Amino acid sequence: MSQKSYNQFWLEGLVPAVFTPFHEDGELNLSKIDEYCEFLLKNNIKAVFVNGTTGEGKSMTKEERKIVAEKWIFTASGRLKVVVNVSGLNVRESIELAKHAVHIRADAIACLPPLFFKPNSIESLVDHCKMVADAAPSLPFYYYHLPAMTGVELKMEDFLITAKKKIPNLIGLKFASKDLGDLIGCLFAGKFNILCGCDEQLMGNLVMGAHGAVGTLYNFMPQVFHRLLQHLSDGEMEKAREEQIRAQKVLRLMVKHGHSLGGNVAAVKPMMALVGLDLGPPRHPMRPMTVDELIDFHRDIDLVGFKNWDPANLL
Repeated sequence: MSQKSYNQFWLEGLVPAVFTPFHEDGELNLSKIDEYCEFLLKNNIKAVFVNGTTGEGKSMTKEERKIVAEKWIFTASGRLKVVVNVSGLNVRESIELAKHAVHIRADAIACLPPLFFKPNSIESLVDHCKMVADAAPSLPFYYYHLPAMTGVELKMEDFLITAKKKIPNLIGLKFASKDLGDLIGCLFAGKFNILCGCDEQLMGNLVMGAHGAVGTLYNFMPQVFHRLLQHLSDGEMEKAREEQIRAQKVLRLMVKHGHSLGGNVAAVKPMMALVGLDLGPPRHPMRPMTVDELIDFHRDIDLVGFKNWDPANLL
């Protein structure tokens, strides 16, 4: 991708952070990605975010992450834009994954900060991102801002202002912070593609200027969020709020059930089975629900009315 091309790269609407399918023994179940891809296409999805938090990227080996990224790009065959998360515990690992993303013709890459020895200044964060982005100079680069998990609580307005001078292929952010004031500040930093990373704040983020969203819930209730986007476009705020509140109900259940499972992803991955796609268990250190826990979970889902929301177009 030329500089002119990545300068024109832009994501809007819903970008599911896709789950990674596993067999019951924890091994990759790559064949499920074929059906998964068709399901997303049927639900008017235009791009996916691979090997992120929802995709349990940090629970996979580096080679497994490469295989999963390759499978998505091969299966999508240009029908979906594929953003590959290349975050790692160290910058060398991220550089290797970034180079691999170029090799397999990913559409863009994203990266978290280092997760053990962490940047404590804007300058050190920019230096880290520059090393990763420079390894894939032809690809658009998104910084993945997830302070609740990374502990890196720097202001993104300051990051963008500094980084745009040093990282030519910086295109924007996956902004997974609940600091709405900081998101607004990003709009003053220049022309950047700001993607909401908190499903529970999508409506507020869009109203304040975000262009789209990368998230978990768009996998199994995309039609709820498509309606939310349409209502906002039509200026129907009450109807948009109704759809956002549906998301809040699911997210409350995710938190309620996720704590005992070792992580929230383990509490929402079973939702895919409700829309016709069983993607298997999560990986350790998360665990799958027991039979009794799954019964309780389904009871809660029924109580909030999920199946009556027309959450997704089934295959």
